[in-house]
Amino acid sequence: MDIAVFSWDQMVNRDRHEIAIEIMNRAVSGKKKTELMRDVGLSYLQAKLYLGELVDRGLLQIDERQNFKTTKKGLEFMEKCEACPLFGWDKEKLKTLL
Repeated sequence: MDIAVFSWDQMVNRDRHEIAIEIMNRAVSGKKKTELMRDVGLSYLQAKLYLGELVDRGLLQIDERQNFKTTKKGLEFMEKCEACPLFGWDKEKLKTLL
């Protein structure tokens, strides 16, 4: 019988922004909804909600083969998030506590 061992960094919950950024990062080259669900770790309902919101806001687009692809606006948004000193501050704080 194998016992799974989890570390604290695997157990940390992600917030909405982290999930959206991860979806956009994975969709840069274009991916199907099921691939994004698997890669990002989302249920069907979560994927439907996040992908719909990202498409509505112009951060993702759906091509003719039904692939989700990050738009230019989405790439610019990710760059701005990366440059923001507040983005990810809670992860850094958690590392200092552990």
